[in-house]
Amino acid sequence: MAPNAGDALEHIHFVAEGEVTFRSLLYIPEKADGAAQTDAVQSRKSGVKLYVRRVLISDEFEDFLPRYLNFIKGVVDSDDLPLNVSRETLAQSRVLKVMSKKLVRKILDLLRKMANKDKKIR
Repeated sequence: MAPNAGDALEHIHFVAEGEVTFRSLLYIPEKADGAAQTDAVQSRKSGVKLYVRRVLISDEFEDFLPRYLNFIKGVVDSDDLPLNVSRETLAQSRVLKVMSKKLVRKILDLLRKMANKDKKIR
């Protein structure tokens, strides 16, 4: 089931440039259903789909985000990764590790902003 615009609690869209360039659209679902939430915590697979030059490489990438962020959904598209590489080689890629680090930083900043906004409301 594809998410609607109203299904996101918060979203983040950014283009990372520098040693690695990629585009990202990530969101926090408004509601977590019980089974999916339990699976997300126990599973090593993130809810982020990885594209290279708009070609889907993986929709269930392990260890792309830390387990505690597996509730995050979205897509990441990069031009820096090769199209003809195996998933095993890709998992050990330095480019992918840099991308993961930048994504985690952005997600944690978003969660921090949401927490601060919630404190101001109360």
